[in-house]
Parts: sequence; structure tokens; C-alpha cells
Amino acid sequence: PPTRGSYQSLDIRIDPRPTGSFGIVFNVRTVRGGNSILLTGLSFVTNHEGKMEYEIYSKLGRWDSFVGRTSFWTLVASGETIGNGAKKYTPVLEEDNAVKDGFQTYNYVGFRPLHVLGDGGRRSFYITSTKRFKTDTGGDIPILFSAPKSGTDGTREYDIVDSNEELEVYEGDGVLDYPWPRQNFISFFRRPRGFIGSFDYERHPCYPVINFTGWPCPYVPKTRQPTPNPSRRLTSAPVTKNPAKNPTNDVQNAQIETDSPELGSPVPEVEMNDNDPVVQTAQIETGSPELGSPVPEIETNDIDNAPLIVEVEDENIRNVGSGSWKVVNRSYVYGLTIL
Repeated sequence: PPTRGSYQSLDIRIDPRPTGSFGIVFNVRTVRGGNSILLTGLSFVTNHEGKMEYEIYSKLGRWDSFVGRTSFWTLVASGETIGNGAKKYTPVLEEDNAVKDGFQTYNYVGFRPLHVLGDGGRRSFYITSTKRFKTDTGGDIPILFSAPKSGTDGTREYDIVDSNEELEVYEGDGVLDYPWPRQNFISFFRRPRGFIGSFDYERHPCYPVINFTGWPCPYVPKTRQPTPNPSRRLTSAPVTKNPAKNPTNDVQNAQIETDSPELGSPVPEVEMNDNDPVVQTAQIETGSPELGSPVPEIETNDIDNAPLIVEVEDENIRNVGSGSWKVVNRSYVYGLTIL
């Protein structure tokens, strides 16, 4: 089973009796209730041990209405590599490179991290070999895929090939030609077929924000250390300068974690001036010994930008500016400053 670290991998089984052809189109999906993840690496399987050329296309969402319509996809990786054979994964190269072959130069695209939206978000992939290289016997070099899990060939019922706590990989269609045909006829495809390979990914790419299902990650700047002798000590309910009467900025729900082992005081609302671009509600960990412990005092740097009001356990606590917040009883609150 995967560890609970940030970087994970999902290795799809190497089928003992795979089939294969030029490529496969399929989708991956985050689990329901899960946060967005970031795919950082990809491998596939071929039965060829020698030079080969591959292309990988991707798009957010479903693939079944975009078969053969390459203009709706993004080329996310391509390369000339050495196939590792049917018993090992062949990793996709991460660096852009150029290969000169005689008088022609081939420019390739390295794989860059790709996000998958949380809470059931989908991303589709089309992985294919090309016709530039051949096998030792003069045949085309195949990308391998597995037989239908249900045992029923020719249907459009796609099962989960493999999954873990964050990611699900679904069956798709084996593609029998390159470039892939726009006509979605059964003679050009084999369905359903399962991707054989692996995905590396980051399970919390937006940390310290957790449970975030959108993209890109919300901006949470690191706080600075407070001054040893703060020039201003604020009580629990002073008057703010120019508070926003009717904030119209976007509000996103998430959680923010720090080094504390327990989730601390809830922060239901942050009010900002109309000039500030984003308002976000979040939860933080404060290091208080009990959930919901009140925070009686705040020390702050003497910075006069962007007044904020943060409500904690029905008590108003004021921070003026973008400096760090220090809970006087013993611990720091990280990540609360929003610019």
C-alpha cells in the first residue's frame, strides 16, 4: 500500500498475457471527496527492446468524443528512447531534447507535471508509438495493454484497471493505427483495453492548503518572523480601516495545516478591502492543546497595509498588514496572511 508521504506512485500490473498495438486512449480520475493531485511522472510498457519513438497527448475531461481529433489534445510528451521490453516499465523522458538523424533533427517534448482536479476530476491520455522505428523483424512497435477485466470484448463498458487512495485508472480503447483514425470504427480499435504502466504523483500539491479540489493552488504566502518588540499590541475588537462593505471577491473553501498535530481553531471568515484580489475561508492549526482554544492576544509587525479581521471562537482578533501572527500563549499561526 502507498505510504502517507506526499509523493506517491500507482503501478498498474504487468499483464502476463498482454496484447498491444500502436497505442491506447483512456482516462484517470481522482477519488470522490479527494483533493486535486499533480502527476509528476509516467511510464508505459512495450515488448520492444531497442530504439522507439513515442507521443503522449492529454486533455482534461473525457476522451470518448475526441477520438482522432488531435487538435483538441495537448502534446505533453514525446521522445526517442530505448524500450525496456515486456517485463519492465519504460519511463517517459522528462527533459526536452533534440535528436539529429542524418540531415533531419527531431525535437522532443519532455513530460511536465499535469494536474487532475479533485473530487472525481478526470484527465484523459492518448499514448502511442510511431512508425519511425521498427522491430528486429520489421514490424511496428506496440504499446502493450491488458485484456478486458469483464471478459467482454467490443463493449463500451470501462472498468477500473487499478486504483489507490487518490487515483483511479480506467480502461479505454486500444488504437490500431498511427496517427489514430478519426473514424471511431471497431476495425480501428479494440475495446475495452487496460493501460499497463505507472503514474508518479504528488498527493498534496497545494500544501499547506488541504482538501482543495480546484487548480491552480491558492496563494498562501509564508509569514515572516515577528519583531522581538512589536510596536503595536492590539486588543480583541478595535475598529478596522476601510473594511469592505460588500466584498465581491471569489471565496474558496480549503484547509491550511501547519506543524501542529491537531486541527485548531476554525477561521470562518476573512474580510478584506475591495482592492484585495482574493478572499478565502480556511482552517488552520495553531498548536493549541485543545480544539477551538481561544486566542486571547495577537502580536503583529508595524505594517499598515490591508487590514484584516479574523473571527476565532466569536472573538475578533486584529492583524494589520502582512506580517506574521504570533499566538502569545506559545505558538505561531502560519499561512493566515492573504495578499
